[in-house]
Amino acid sequence: MSGEVKMVHPVVCQKWEESERGWGTRPDGYSLHLSDTDREAFIKDYWAGMPNAVPDEYSRPDGTPYVCDADSETYKKIKESKHGIWCHGRAPGSGGPDGWISRKS
Repeated sequence: MSGEVKMVHPVVCQKWEESERGWGTRPDGYSLHLSDTDREAFIKDYWAGMPNAVPDEYSRPDGTPYVCDADSETYKKIKESKHGIWCHGRAPGSGGPDGWISRKS
């Protein structure tokens, strides 16, 4: 038996950071996606909705995306979304160069 844990609903997790003029930065949750292509489209859609000038407050991807396991309810929400869902609180996962497991070997 290997020590590897089989994931039931593997998804791509991307941390986000909020930047606010005059206040600095802070963690701003994470997004979950069915694939890296969906993650990239989610980010592209996010930036497409931003004004041409830098706003006083905005979020941006932070850290290395990684694969984690989602519960059935969350996985269903991700599948029903356009390119993924935004979540708040502590992101799942551990390890990797920035504290989480990297998707790439």
